[in-house]
Amino acid sequence: MATAMPFEIMGAAHLGALGVTAVTAAVLIRHARRHPERNGPICKIFAGFLLLLYPAHVMGHYARGSLNRENAFPCHLCDIAAIIGAFALLTRRQRLVELLWFWGLAGTLNGLITPALSATFPDPAYFAFFALHGGVVVAALYLVAGLRLRPEPGAIWRAFGWGQVYLAATAAVDLISGANYGFLRAKPPQASLLDLLGPWPWYILALDALAVVLFTLLYLPFLRRPSPARTA
Repeated sequence: MATAMPFEIMGAAHLGALGVTAVTAAVLIRHARRHPERNGPICKIFAGFLLLLYPAHVMGHYARGSLNRENAFPCHLCDIAAIIGAFALLTRRQRLVELLWFWGLAGTLNGLITPALSATFPDPAYFAFFALHGGVVVAALYLVAGLRLRPEPGAIWRAFGWGQVYLAATAAVDLISGANYGFLRAKPPQASLLDLLGPWPWYILALDALAVVLFTLLYLPFLRRPSPARTA
């Protein structure tokens, strides 16, 4: 039996997934601006898609006999971002949208660029990974660039503060379960941004500092721009 090919960063399968993500975001943003009356149904369908990803993930691992403490709970940052994204799409609440903007583009986008993934196309795990990470990034761009729900003053520190809540809660889950959610106990085996941030536990502190820098850069496009009327 032929051995499955390993996933290659910036290989054909990776570039294909990035391309699909970019095109999907561009199409949705354009549609949102040209046909604002149709955004309601799109938001509901998109939210349902994001909410179904975790149950599908669990069922997939269960069917393959690979369900374990490392993948049974939605405790990675991108899992939480997908849930936030679903409720941001359903409610269009400003605080949820801005949290998705910062977490999705500073965190999940890095996961798209340097995937912690061993399976490649056409393995179901490949599709599950890019559906989750691509879905979060597209949702953030759609809500902010398409629906123009821009971050408000103070958004950087609100996103950073909730990030610390996530770190504390996930560290507790890791301590109790012995898992490595959020990569708080060890770096992923695949190459990632964390490899540039030093050994454990210093890369966690460096990641916190980097988050502030990235959040600031993500907020720059909205400086001196009046925020549109809030919808919620």
